[in-house]
Amino acid sequence: MPTENCADLLQETFLRYYLELKKGTEFGNSRAWLYKVFLNQIRNSLSSEKNKTLQAEMITQNEEIKGSVHDDYTVQEKQRIVMDAMNCLDERDKEILLLYHKGFSYNEIAGITGTNPGSMGKTISRAIEKLKNSLKLKYNEMFDKD
Repeated sequence: MPTENCADLLQETFLRYYLELKKGTEFGNSRAWLYKVFLNQIRNSLSSEKNKTLQAEMITQNEEIKGSVHDDYTVQEKQRIVMDAMNCLDERDKEILLLYHKGFSYNEIAGITGTNPGSMGKTISRAIEKLKNSLKLKYNEMFDKD
């Protein structure tokens, strides 16, 4: 997604937030509400294939890669392998893992995804287990080291 489109969607998100505040709406968690609205706008503007590309770009663009050329390649290859394994997961699990990776709290993730906050720990644990199984299935040779 071009940067201009993201900026437009972000501006629209904050405009909606401003209008809701003007109506007198009180938010329990403004950060989660803003993120949820922004994600919904992205979903509406992208096809599922473009959404997968965006998720991969979000991870690679937000990470600072340091070290030698070999280290850079190794980090990028690990990210590619993880994203490849994540693409085997359903959209909900991918979204939960990405939010968890970005440091959102259980309550924030629950608010964004519409999941029960009380079961978020177990939901994240299951999504991580699915990711591990996907990695083991596709890259078994990496896990055969005893």
